[in-house]
Amino acid sequence: MKKNGKSTREKILEETKALVLQNGYVGTTIDQILDKTNITKGAFFYHFKSKSELAYVLMEEYVKEDLAELDKALEISHSQKTHPFERLICFVEFFIKTMEGIKEPPPGCLYASYGYENIHFSDDIKQLIARSILKWRQAIEKLLDEVSAKKTANMEFDKISLADMFVVLFEGSFVVSRALNEPDLTAKQLKNYRDYLKLLFT
Repeated sequence: MKKNGKSTREKILEETKALVLQNGYVGTTIDQILDKTNITKGAFFYHFKSKSELAYVLMEEYVKEDLAELDKALEISHSQKTHPFERLICFVEFFIKTMEGIKEPPPGCLYASYGYENIHFSDDIKQLIARSILKWRQAIEKLLDEVSAKKTANMEFDKISLADMFVVLFEGSFVVSRALNEPDLTAKQLKNYRDYLKLLFT
């Protein structure tokens, strides 16, 4: 049954995500989830057999949303730009515009939250996270390959490291943005990344 337009399962996932980002996985208890969702313990275990299963499903949903954003950025950059370098810059600017629009520092990232407490998670969850991050790396690597086929860089660079830098900027800037209460910090860091690409290939 749906309440306020959301199913009980959706509500559990939504509230658990917020709690994990705030308190960490270990610091989030089933009782806290029950309190936030206003459901019984029986209703919780009807949807999830354990906290571990909930952790996996939560990450699975997060990965789907994350990769959907990646696909959206790739689709827009390929549909709007014809030259590989313009597509690469358009890809980065998609996320700059996304982060420029926020009014509060990002709540965080489940990849980082899980990573800090990885001893508590199964190999299935660790592999799920790794596959997602590798898809980001591979997508940006491909963009860089397409640019390199048309343009000669002004200096040597490590393609994998440059691709990973994009994700590293996101993860690191979320932490600093929250610490300093600067919502626009992530967008500024992504602009530095974009400008470095321009210097490298222009």
